[in-house]
Amino acid sequence: MFRGIQFAVLIVSLKQAISFAPSTTRQPMSTRLYNTQENLIGQERRNFLATMLIASCSILTPQIATAEEDLTSQLFNADGSLKEGAMNGLSAKELEAKDKAVDVVFPITSNDAAIVSVDGEGVAEKSDQNIKATYNVPEKWTAAPDYLDTLLSSRERACDRITVYQVPGTFKDFSILEKATTIGVAKALGFASVAKGVLPKTLPSADIVSGKKTSKSASTKEDETEKRKYYEFDMAVAPDTCGSSAENLGLGFCPYDTIVLLSATIVEQKMMVLAVTCTKDEWKRSNADLKRVRNSFYVEAA
Repeated sequence: MFRGIQFAVLIVSLKQAISFAPSTTRQPMSTRLYNTQENLIGQERRNFLATMLIASCSILTPQIATAEEDLTSQLFNADGSLKEGAMNGLSAKELEAKDKAVDVVFPITSNDAAIVSVDGEGVAEKSDQNIKATYNVPEKWTAAPDYLDTLLSSRERACDRITVYQVPGTFKDFSILEKATTIGVAKALGFASVAKGVLPKTLPSADIVSGKKTSKSASTKEDETEKRKYYEFDMAVAPDTCGSSAENLGLGFCPYDTIVLLSATIVEQKMMVLAVTCTKDEWKRSNADLKRVRNSFYVEAA
């Protein structure tokens, strides 16, 4: 803003200098009349240019100040959480959005039940052949199982739990995942094989909010050219019974109280699944971070 004022003062000074510059040579009347008309035209042009430049300075300077003052409201919600999409055009460092990787190694074995890791813990068993599953969590979150967002003034919880499991059985291709929306996500991703209490009880009957297929490199080798498909589903879960909350409108069904973000793929003929579970309030505060956790899911033979 200070530079804009300096620039405007300079223009005014130049304008005044031009307006009051004395004539040093007396010329004939006809020449003076012609030159006077020409000078008037030139003077008008200079006046117009100076006026426009001064106006530009006075208009642009307040806009820059307003943009700086409004940056916080553009990036953050009222509760202090980062708005979804606010990272566009800005570095992760500027938004305190650094991640830390969580690695879990699973054995390639034949089990009747799913092999499960919750919040990076469990799965001590290993074999000659293993699968490494990796996902990233924001550094601004405290360690599991609390997952408190340290950037919020009240340090609210951002996530309920993060589960990775290996579905029992052998999968020679991706056909079952291709048919997940037809046969049911619960059946395709083997919810029934996971121990009770790990996933929400009513997850098998949850509604599919969205689903998509993505591709990622099959391994972290620099010369890797093969791609592996990942199937992602957003599930909205309602409780067994409706409470007396204001959201229960008596419509014959309960309002959603839990969101589960899923990602599944197959490596070495084994299906690996990530489930990011959060409450309704956690989703409202941290949905952008939760999606980033799910999107970071990656598996490869170890």
